[in-house]
Amino acid sequence: MPHSDPPVSKGPSVQKKRARKKKIQRVPLKMKGPNWILTGLAAGGMILTAYLVITGWLDNAPLLCDDGSSCDIVQQSRWGTFLMLPTALWGFLTYATLFYIGIKVRNIGSHWRSAWTVSMIGLGYSLYLITISILVIEAACAYCIASFIIMSVIFAVVTYQRPKNLPKSYIMAFAKQTAIITVVIVGGIHLHYSGVFDPKAGPEDPYLKGLAEHLAAEKAILYGAYW
Repeated sequence: MPHSDPPVSKGPSVQKKRARKKKIQRVPLKMKGPNWILTGLAAGGMILTAYLVITGWLDNAPLLCDDGSSCDIVQQSRWGTFLMLPTALWGFLTYATLFYIGIKVRNIGSHWRSAWTVSMIGLGYSLYLITISILVIEAACAYCIASFIIMSVIFAVVTYQRPKNLPKSYIMAFAKQTAIITVVIVGGIHLHYSGVFDPKAGPEDPYLKGLAEHLAAEKAILYGAYW
């Protein structure tokens, strides 16, 4: 009777590798539907910023933003515009981008990376504006605070929704890269408002400001003629 070799038992390491491979293969690559939490929050931000843009274009004061109020002081400051466009419009474009990602980008990896990058940049810019309003302008705008809260919630939600199969080392490297991009962008915006790129966007000349206030207090009238 021929002698048969006993079956070779598979080691535990081989079984673990195959189990891990099957587990990775079962991870879906695309989302079944839109990210409704992200789109809902982004829609709220779009409504808020669109209201500020429309009232500004119509030369109307938003609610709770009467002349001389803290909100009005912030809105009328040099930080109220960026590159000759209302700051609220840039916020609207940021929320609209997040809304598009939540609806259209279905690949799980691309969805999370793009949403996390945009929301971190938006949060960094919003935090910068809040810091400026409190420390420099010394006034608080309810709409700015509301937008900051919405963007903070979006960033927290997107962070929580990160794909579970991504290695921790990849997450840390991507977070570091996105943080550097955010710092560069916000730093460039701060240099713009400091007058480095455009002197008109920088601080007012103290002499000219004082002269304007003096002439206004004296009710001075400018007379001119031309031929």
